[in-house]
Amino acid sequence: MKVSDSAQQFREQIAGYVTFMRRIWIPGVCVVLCVIMVGGVVWYMQTSPRFEISRIGIRGHVRLTPQAIVEHLNLPRHTNIFHVRLHDIQQKVESLPWIRHADVFRQFPDKLSIIVTEREPFALVKLDELYLIDRDGVILGSLASGSAIRLPIITGSLLTQLNENGVSSQLQEAFHALDDVMQHPLLQHVRKIRLECSENVAFLVSDTSPEIRLSLKTYQQGLQRLEKIYADLPKDTLASIDLRFEKRIVVTQHKESQS
Repeated sequence: MKVSDSAQQFREQIAGYVTFMRRIWIPGVCVVLCVIMVGGVVWYMQTSPRFEISRIGIRGHVRLTPQAIVEHLNLPRHTNIFHVRLHDIQQKVESLPWIRHADVFRQFPDKLSIIVTEREPFALVKLDELYLIDRDGVILGSLASGSAIRLPIITGSLLTQLNENGVSSQLQEAFHALDDVMQHPLLQHVRKIRLECSENVAFLVSDTSPEIRLSLKTYQQGLQRLEKIYADLPKDTLASIDLRFEKRIVVTQHKESQS
């Protein structure tokens, strides 16, 4: 009887041990198999030629060509689509002067898509030569000889704050204000702008029209006053209309008209 009880206890111990091992071993094996499978999939995705970037699609470009953007990226051949950091690609595209913003997406299995927003030149600045510039003060490049671009030319002492490394906040604010002024119907076709300081800016629409002088700090009020008087002025005889002062408008005639 004692032998039978001992055998029964031994069998129960063995059964308990087997059950315990099953509870541990089976989930453990499943976890290991899952890790191996996931690792295999990851390894395949990162090494398979199927996921090498073979196409770069670019949308939103106007002046820059897709080829110029792709050449600037200079991605090595056989680059795996999972190895590229989208933020790094975005920053590199945005380092191009003409690009204001870029969005970069993966399109599996082998394509990068880039949507760009280009900067808009709003004027030419006269430095050592004529340069295209946007309203934020970013120099977009020199004006090519024979270019058909027709934009107002900005000159003046305030441009000394402009260089290829950036622009002062004062000059950037001035450019923003100039861009707003140029939306006004009377100044939409301005040809020349002389920017001495924020309080002293001269606009010339044509060789026969009077020079319009404004302060960029009060240009909205100045333009409102100009609207009220401009139609009644003898513009052919006027040299300038000065709207910089709060309570008066100074109108100057050509010298030949005064004699």
